[in-house]
Amino acid sequence: MRQTANQSTRQETSDEAFAAMPKGVAARVLEAIRERPRSVDELMVDLALSHSTCSSAVNKLMRLGFVFDDGTRSMTRAGRKCIVWHASEQPVVGAPPPTRAELEARIAKAVGALRSGYSAAFVEQILTGR
Repeated sequence: MRQTANQSTRQETSDEAFAAMPKGVAARVLEAIRERPRSVDELMVDLALSHSTCSSAVNKLMRLGFVFDDGTRSMTRAGRKCIVWHASEQPVVGAPPPTRAELEARIAKAVGALRSGYSAAFVEQILTGR
């Protein structure tokens, strides 16, 4: 499925919010979901965190394969339907795909290396992130 510009921006915004979170927040969110499946609304109340913090952590954990949406829905405190997140038994092994910002940074670094006369092998390492 093709990603729209808006989806890409949302993902980058979520990555930025996740990176800005205090250490341990994602671990706390994951531990709470492992105890029992929860919605972002429940996580907000149970962990005394903001909606954006919980949502960002869940989004990143989902992209890494630690939590998933099995189709179960519940109601928020405001009466809206929401996803109930479940912990994965076997999370995805390996690094998540790079974000657009990471790819752009790699390309800029590779172009600079080429202009400075570095080898094609070195430039390939930059581009592949090895």
